[in-house]
Amino acid sequence: MGKILVFCLFISASAFSQKLNDSTAIVKLLINDYKTLGNWDIKSHINNCTNNYLLIEDGEIWDMKKEAEYYIKNANRKMDRKDYFDIKYVRVYGEYGYAVYNLKSDITEYGKLITRKWIESAIFRKINSEWKIELLNSTPIGNK
Repeated sequence: MGKILVFCLFISASAFSQKLNDSTAIVKLLINDYKTLGNWDIKSHINNCTNNYLLIEDGEIWDMKKEAEYYIKNANRKMDRKDYFDIKYVRVYGEYGYAVYNLKSDITEYGKLITRKWIESAIFRKINSEWKIELLNSTPIGNK
């Protein structure tokens, strides 16, 4: 009986540890992907996302093609972007996970600082042991 209890505790601790590792990986992916907006790195952004990726941005649905066009169109813009995340939830269920967070971005362009805020949610999918962004839903807060 004692061996079964120890085994069950080991399995529970291992599962908890994996969920914690997955949650950490998801948050790191999210933070790293936002850096692609600061330097218009579409290749890295595409690599961070699934083939089915969608962005719901301010009432519009963007696929990767539309988002890539946006990155390419803005690639010559020189700006400094600092993103601040307030992660509210990260949940992992097997090969899927989601995050809910507030995002504040300080964007300096042509010497002018603009601060933007959003509440966002993202769905992630694990593909070949690597987390990818499947869906990002972005709602501006007080930006209009």
